[in-house]
Amino acid sequence: MEQRHYFHVVVWTAQSGDEPIFLFGDLSEKQLKRQFLNPYHTGGNIFAQQKVLKATELTAVRIIETPNVKDEALKAVQERSLWRIEEFRRQRKWASMTSAGYGWDDDDIAYAGKDVTTSYVNGRPGSPSLLSQITHNHWVRVVGAGLVLLLLLGWLNV
Repeated sequence: MEQRHYFHVVVWTAQSGDEPIFLFGDLSEKQLKRQFLNPYHTGGNIFAQQKVLKATELTAVRIIETPNVKDEALKAVQERSLWRIEEFRRQRKWASMTSAGYGWDDDDIAYAGKDVTTSYVNGRPGSPSLLSQITHNHWVRVVGAGLVLLLLLGWLNV
C-alpha cells in the first residue's frame, strides 16, 4: 500500500512579525505546487482561507510534511507536549507552571512533521528556482552547446 504524505504551509509576513500564519494543510504534492509553490516562485498572489497574500510580502516559509492529516498530526503534538509538561512538573516538583503546550493552533503543525522547505523553496518569493537559474545561465548554455556539438561530431565520426 502506498503511503500518503500531507504537506502543510506556515508563513510569516512583515505585518505578522513573529506570529506564524497557517496557510494550507493536508495538501498533496501536486496541490502544494499548484496552490503555493507556483505563485511563490512567480511572485504572484496566494489564495488561502479566504485571504489573498502577495508572495513578495512573505518573510519566511515553512513547508511541513506529515504521514497523516493535520488534525491527527496536531493531536500527536498535543500529547507529546502535555507529556513533556507533566514530566517537567514531576522532575521539578513545581506545580505552579501552567501551559497548554503545543498542538492547539493550526500553525503548531510546524512541530508535527518533517521540515521539507529547502526541498521546494530555494530563494525569495518571485525568484526563479535553482534549476531554472542553472538552465538559464549563459555560460551553462554555451558549455552545453559545445558538448552537444562535440558529441554530434563524435557520432558522425568527423
